[in-house]
Amino acid sequence: MESKKVVNTPAKWWPRIISGAVILVLLVGCFFLRELSAYIFDLLIGAIMIICAYEVENLLHKMDRPTWSVSVGMFPVLTFIMIIIATNVGLNFYHFILLNLVILVAMFVILFAIPLMFSKWGNKCKVEDGHSGSLIYYSYSKAMNTIFVCLWPTFFLSFAFILNHFGYMSISDVANYYSSSGVDFGLFALVILFVSSMFADTFAMLTGRLLKGPKINLEKLGPGKSWTGLVGGIIGATIGVLIVYAIFNSIPVYNQLFSALGISVWAFFVGGIFSGIFNMCGDLFSSLFKRRAVVKDFSQIIPGHGGVMDRCNGLLVNALFIFIFFIILFV
Repeated sequence: MESKKVVNTPAKWWPRIISGAVILVLLVGCFFLRELSAYIFDLLIGAIMIICAYEVENLLHKMDRPTWSVSVGMFPVLTFIMIIIATNVGLNFYHFILLNLVILVAMFVILFAIPLMFSKWGNKCKVEDGHSGSLIYYSYSKAMNTIFVCLWPTFFLSFAFILNHFGYMSISDVANYYSSSGVDFGLFALVILFVSSMFADTFAMLTGRLLKGPKINLEKLGPGKSWTGLVGGIIGATIGVLIVYAIFNSIPVYNQLFSALGISVWAFFVGGIFSGIFNMCGDLFSSLFKRRAVVKDFSQIIPGHGGVMDRCNGLLVNALFIFIFFIILFV
């Protein structure tokens, strides 16, 4: 494939500000609706999963890497169904993760085997996808491409499901006790996740553009990435986590929780740093992926921002860290 050069044009601020405000209102609205049912927020996460998955899949197609689209769309639905089942039959988050992994393995085996079992149909698909290799290699690569999309972003985003129901899916007696006492671990975790990711993205953009600084010496990451922006993103996430901690610590039931477990502000300071690092890793991997596909954005669905995946590339990796962080603190 002939190499193309990605042209970066200055962002138009008004569409970016307006669409950003709409996203913020939608997000805050979902947090309020969550008081009616936590599953409402699961619907938001599920919608993000599906859109992000298809944005990643479209870029794979641009790179001549075919996928099984039905499976790409089916896995987020299965994940959503599993979180409903898990929370209603009393499964913990380890069961949920294990079920996800079992489904991924089973899906790979099935997607790899079916074109080989029905070779006539498999060869027809191979021709339609313009694949010149053997049927075995075609089946393997298409199955792997599909599982890649199911892992990134869907599997990573599934940790947001767990965070949403953390208090009730935890194996910790401490978490169960305080959940019954009025502590909403899910709300706390989700606020930390979204605030830290938003602060990381905003600070990375502002410090990178205002302070400039040395570029990250990796052409595959794109010309706009700088060490200043990277450090700014980590600082932003840390500030965001500390602000959330300060707000929740002012609420008596959360203050009692932190005091009883001996959790100080320093734990959240360190957590904020790692949250920023995970968020920036997600952003850098996303940039690498887009450069490989020779595009600037995953899509143009959000004016001034690009695709949903462009806004969630750090958040989905950060969701994994916040899950680990909460296990360390409360399990």
